[in-house]
Amino acid sequence: MKKIKIFSLFVCLAMLVIACHNDDDERGVQMRTVLVYIAGDNSLRSFATEDLAEMTEGMQSVDDNSYNLLVYIDTGSSPKLIRLKKDKKKNVVQEVIATYEGRNSVDVSKMKEVINTAFSEYPAQSYGLVLWSHGEGWLAKSQNKTRWWGQDGGSNYMDISELKDVLRNAPHLSFLLFDACFMQSVEVVYELKEHADYIIGSPTEIPAPGAPYQKVVPAMFANNASATDIAKAYFEFYADENLYTGKLPYNWGLGDPWTAGVSVSVVNTSMLEQLAKSSSEIIPKYIKGRQAIATSGILCYDCRSSKYYYDFDGLIRSLGSETSEYEAWKAAYDAAVVYWKTTPNNYSSYGGSFLMNGSAGLSTYIFRQSYEEEINPFYRQSIQWYSAAGWDETGW
Repeated sequence: MKKIKIFSLFVCLAMLVIACHNDDDERGVQMRTVLVYIAGDNSLRSFATEDLAEMTEGMQSVDDNSYNLLVYIDTGSSPKLIRLKKDKKKNVVQEVIATYEGRNSVDVSKMKEVINTAFSEYPAQSYGLVLWSHGEGWLAKSQNKTRWWGQDGGSNYMDISELKDVLRNAPHLSFLLFDACFMQSVEVVYELKEHADYIIGSPTEIPAPGAPYQKVVPAMFANNASATDIAKAYFEFYADENLYTGKLPYNWGLGDPWTAGVSVSVVNTSMLEQLAKSSSEIIPKYIKGRQAIATSGILCYDCRSSKYYYDFDGLIRSLGSETSEYEAWKAAYDAAVVYWKTTPNNYSSYGGSFLMNGSAGLSTYIFRQSYEEEINPFYRQSIQWYSAAGWDETGW
């Protein structure tokens, strides 16, 4: 009898282990895990809190048994990593995964720590990452005085080389969404092409409330969700005829939805090498000997006097290439930029509301002599696009 009892106990323990193992397996084959990384210890902190509330609303329509929405949020105190999930009453609640002491959230080692925890503890069939903060495209940290991706405190920023280092610790991403200004530049997407299938962002500034997460979260977790679906959810909220006016509302600083418009594009990173090849066949052919490049007819997404971000398609059109050459290049461009939408006007904290005529969804830097002391050398030495696109053969 004693042996039978021992055997029965062994069977029960084995079944318990198997059951626990099956629970782990069930979580391990979930459809998608998305991490929203909010570096909000800056002037955007109030919007971070509002966006977390929008994410909570958006998760109400998501099956949290199949999908994981993780949020790292740092608004200057008590940083934490949470999972938004439903309780037994189907209310969306915060499950705290980890808490941290006050930290610089754009420090490489600190960001790696969060990413490792998030994606190792919540494995899935596919992954997404949202980078939420201020942004400044490809520009060197030393050149930036107010904004970058991302900003922590008054003087901490993460440049693209550091972000690449961080992403090496993450699983390959189905999508990377920049909820930050100026990040959809050809220099940035080319630099990060190995880490995500699709990159979503804006070539210009975005309104401070950023993505409407009550719309974007359901899009991230819909059946057969695509990067284009996510971008549409972002854009269509701002483009709605009941919201868009082309101007900032009177109480624009109070957190209400902004009405000045927005632009969003999606880049298929697998097509960027072909775009680089096509660009290298045109740029050095029509720009020679460090000649000055006329920019008056090219849309500039940057309303500051610095003018770092011009429309890439506008640059190629301005060079006066033969029709067949431009058409071949444009085919490569359209294969890479698979979605592009803009309201007629966009928002700028520097220039108010400005027209988007001549925009095609991806920005680029255009060399000029006045930036020869600092910016041009940095671009040559640090930006892969410089040689990939043929700029190294132009004299610049």
